[in-house]
Amino acid sequence: MRHLVISGAFLAAADVLYWALHRWPRHWLPLLLTDHLKLGHALILGLLASAGTQAEDYRILGSPDAPVEMAIYSDFECPYCRNFALAAVPAIVAEFVHPGLVRLRYVYFPLPALHKNAVAAAKAAHCAGLAGRFWAFHDYLYVRQPEWSGEAVSDSIWIAYAGNLGLEQDAFVTCLNSEETNAVVEADLREALSSGATGTPTIVLNGRSIAGFSTYEGLRGEIISAIEATRTSDN
Repeated sequence: MRHLVISGAFLAAADVLYWALHRWPRHWLPLLLTDHLKLGHALILGLLASAGTQAEDYRILGSPDAPVEMAIYSDFECPYCRNFALAAVPAIVAEFVHPGLVRLRYVYFPLPALHKNAVAAAKAAHCAGLAGRFWAFHDYLYVRQPEWSGEAVSDSIWIAYAGNLGLEQDAFVTCLNSEETNAVVEADLREALSSGATGTPTIVLNGRSIAGFSTYEGLRGEIISAIEATRTSDN
């Protein structure tokens, strides 16, 4: 099984690089290729590190002792969420998550009125999470979003993605059809609505919704302010 997971990691990383080189507009490549190289690296390390382990909450990335939590209310079929996941998240992880300053928490916020496959994608991500591969599947869904967004697709595409990442497919299919999986996505949707989120992605830092940022530098400033606020409160 470990050999299967390792093989899946390298295949997924290669797939990320293929999409970076062949499916993105040429004038975006100088920025996006760097991010996709990071994602390929993250897929390999993430899959290897989680081959035999699973976090208590699979959607949390980072130290549970990090002073700032960034909740990301997101829709896998949302193009703005894709931009955030592929461009901003790797930078946030490198600068703030790895040093233990911020932990990320992904919250499913599918908008089925706009995105026909959003709920199904969230369910698939949950099932990958139960197998210890949420963040790898998260990256994979966003990288491949142009392939499956738009018209409704069948579950076969999620099952194929799970296979590419080395997941056991029978357990994955059982999970997709589970009422418990529906309940998890519905609970997240209720959380998002009760938080006041009206669009995706909505970013919440330690309970405070961040609105109006149009650049990564703007968001970065908000993160730094949130970190500094925790230091002030500790003194």
